[in-house]
Amino acid sequence: MKARGFTLIELMVTLVVLTVLVTMAVPSFTTYMEKARVRGAADQVTNLLARARQAAVKANTPISVVAIEKAAGGWCVGARQPNEPGAWELRPSTAPACNCETNSAQCVVEGELLVVDSSTLGGDRAPDVTITDFDFSYTPKLGGVSANGAPDKSFLQGAGSDISLASPSGTYAVNVIVTPLGQSYACVPAGTPPFFSYRNC
Repeated sequence: MKARGFTLIELMVTLVVLTVLVTMAVPSFTTYMEKARVRGAADQVTNLLARARQAAVKANTPISVVAIEKAAGGWCVGARQPNEPGAWELRPSTAPACNCETNSAQCVVEGELLVVDSSTLGGDRAPDVTITDFDFSYTPKLGGVSANGAPDKSFLQGAGSDISLASPSGTYAVNVIVTPLGQSYACVPAGTPPFFSYRNC
């Protein structure tokens, strides 16, 4: 009876083929992870905004939202609800901003911490951000948007606020945009690869 097995040449050919396949797969996996982190960050920020807006209407109180690029690197987005008024106090018309960089414990809405922090999204591999006018309050009236500290019926004028999320390589990017009426959506800026289910900006 002959013993069966692999020859040295067969083993070497198999190893070469495996090496080639792994070498081809690593860039694709890296690209997939880069894109997934951008989508994950955009989804979390959009979810935070939807919950903050819903809470403003439901609790009949303004909810502040702020996005911060941290001095030490990274970024965060947080929402905050004002304290409930006392028995003879008027309901507040403005909401204090939370500083998610130095005191994220302030960022509470309906008893729940409402923060998205880049340190939980892969740290130094988290998407980079560019923030435009991302310091506002959702108003109780239809969930519209006003400047932080402004009376709750004073809607923002202009294009609204946005936060741009881009992969560290700059290949993938998504913008999360908040309109003056409080609606938020994610879109893909021109000149960047598409994302399934996201519209073009």
